[in-house]
Amino acid sequence: MLGLHQRLYNTALEQRIVAWHVARKGVGFAEQCRDLTELRAAFPEYENLPCHSSQVTLKRLDLAFQAFFRRIKAGEDEPGFPRFKSFDRFSGWGYSSHGDGFKFKSGDGLGRSTVRLSGIGQIKLRGRARTAGEVKTCEIQRKAGRWYASFSIACAPKRDGGTVAVGHDWGVETFATIAHGDGSFEAVENPRFFAKHKASVERAQRHLDSVTIKDSIGRPRNGKDPKRIAAKIALGRAKGREANARKDFLHQTSAKITGQIAVFATEKLQVSNMTRSAKGTVEKPGKNVPQKAGLNREILATAPATFLKMMRYKAEEAGSLFIETPTKTLKPSQRCSDCGRLPKVKKTLAQRQHVCECGCVLTRDQNGARNNLVWALNHLGWEPAGNAIPYFSNWVA
Repeated sequence: MLGLHQRLYNTALEQRIVAWHVARKGVGFAEQCRDLTELRAAFPEYENLPCHSSQVTLKRLDLAFQAFFRRIKAGEDEPGFPRFKSFDRFSGWGYSSHGDGFKFKSGDGLGRSTVRLSGIGQIKLRGRARTAGEVKTCEIQRKAGRWYASFSIACAPKRDGGTVAVGHDWGVETFATIAHGDGSFEAVENPRFFAKHKASVERAQRHLDSVTIKDSIGRPRNGKDPKRIAAKIALGRAKGREANARKDFLHQTSAKITGQIAVFATEKLQVSNMTRSAKGTVEKPGKNVPQKAGLNREILATAPATFLKMMRYKAEEAGSLFIETPTKTLKPSQRCSDCGRLPKVKKTLAQRQHVCECGCVLTRDQNGARNNLVWALNHLGWEPAGNAIPYFSNWVA
């Protein structure tokens, strides 16, 4: 089943490429869906695939092209043309509606839930939904030799929020610094999952390299060697443990913060700009390239964009406010959170202490978190109880 969907994806991609090169004609999603009838008639094995499931695979290709054209329009240097996918890199397939290709049955009492897939049969499931609701769609995925079923459910998520306003500053040294309206601060340490799992991932990678057969010019041969397949699965699981630990930490941290807050203020982050390579060009080579590469790795290991995305939707579910402050105009890491002045000499990234002429002494992250909170309160028209933090109406544009 996975192989059929993988070949359908690659065939549809080839159709689009050939149509453009030969006839300068663009082939869209609707036209490829109409061609499914001819494909199913010419190749009987595709009759085993539910029609709507095949359309989901074609839709994924269409979304890949939409993202490609969007990146071109944005002027990105490497827009990333959709690529053919090998069997190992094709993660799975989907179903667009319950009852059409799949049917989910929730377990009663101690019985496990099951899903019936057309052409495969009934499969027992582990785990249960966190929220009750009507099952709408299903995704079947294969990761590191294991199979997963992911269901989307129509529901109205509800969370319990808090009553306080906080400012947040993300960092690598400290994962999150929280500034409260009473002038206190809270720090969430960086668990550094990359460093914790680095040894096991590198060990699995070395084992894979040792069993990989290469040709005369050093390219790996695509063979069905059982040792190589087992080594690839072991590497995938080693990386999966790191990813799962990170995801669990982000979910727990964001849920804990959401349960305490009514307002969450953080600066708008451009992670792609923050992790841009320092290599430069041949004419103008970059400086401190290894150091910047290490910093980029540590930034990505904390997944700041994923964390803020979780905070946004969880705050929404709890009825709390999620506010992003304008980084370019506010400059939370540079501006003093007491007097609102910018330093005469810009602070470097290595300077972790904020010391101002007005007498304010804080860590760099505490000052940034406090600036975000002050900006949010000013623009909401709120004044902190007891004036525990400064309240200026016009100290920042």
